[in-house]
Amino acid sequence: MSHPVVTGLRSADADERVAACQQAVEDPAAVLFVDALIEALGDPVREVFRAACDALATLARQHDVTRPLREALHEGSARRRVGSALTLTRLEPPDLRLIPALVGGLGLDDGKLRWRALKALVETGRLHGEVLPVLVGLAESDGNAVVRRMACHGLRELGRDDPAASLALLTGTRDPDVAARRAAYAALASQLDPPREVLIRLVAALDDEPDGACRRIATVALGEIGARLPERLDPDARRALVRARDQADDPDLRRGAARALERAG
Repeated sequence: MSHPVVTGLRSADADERVAACQQAVEDPAAVLFVDALIEALGDPVREVFRAACDALATLARQHDVTRPLREALHEGSARRRVGSALTLTRLEPPDLRLIPALVGGLGLDDGKLRWRALKALVETGRLHGEVLPVLVGLAESDGNAVVRRMACHGLRELGRDDPAASLALLTGTRDPDVAARRAAYAALASQLDPPREVLIRLVAALDDEPDGACRRIATVALGEIGARLPERLDPDARRALVRARDQADDPDLRRGAARALERAG
């Protein structure tokens, strides 16, 4: 006969699976449920994942759950692997062993879990320089547009002063996926010392970028860079912003260009 906690974790009812995660912590034999709770980290229902993560974090106060969690980084579904990585970040500082699982989380269908994976990857990158080139490579050439987009968002945080990140984001402004292009343009606004090619591309985007949101984001990037480095906003760039402010059909683009000129001084 199965233990009630195990039966609950296997239930077709998500509420029962959540309750089983909570009951596992209170059971005298709690340590016996570690593997089952790790399996629940891959549950398609986010509430079950959270309950399993909370249960494992609680059990870690008295039992060693890090070893089986590290083993789970390489097993099972991408969702379970990233769930194991995210749980480990609650127990110890993130290390390089988390990178493959977190990268695998960048392409998940679950948007919230995807962003949690990116946040954990960025935090890992603040401690370990090996993460930045991984994000650069993903932004430039990953076959999944969602992963390219998430990598651009990551470079906005980790690659602000990195030339390779600037060039990867520059490539991203020509991505066939519009959401990835928007992420690349937005990340360029964070660049502390972008190469001249970045300014040239942002100015050109005011005229040749087919997506209206991308054009508006380009004005934001020009305004941010111009506010930090006004000498970079040369007469051609300022004329392009004035033309967009005064002549663009898109009222949001006109407002964005006006704000960019104000920011640049």
